[in-house]
Amino acid sequence: MAKRSDYISWDEYFMGVAILAAQRSKDPNTQVGACIVSNDNKILSIGYNGMPLNCSDDDFTWER
Repeated sequence: MAKRSDYISWDEYFMGVAILAAQRSKDPNTQVGACIVSNDNKILSIGYNGMPLNCSDDDFTWER
């Protein structure tokens, strides 16, 4: 049996990770995700937009 040929590229994979991370954002207007990757395709960091550490997102007005 031959290996699959219909697998996604590294770029598609990492973009999917960033899109998934964006879904963690509590901001009702803007959801941004990021995936920082090394030259050898290792994930170095993942993040999304949100309140700074130790700041409550319950006390923030989400109005624009």
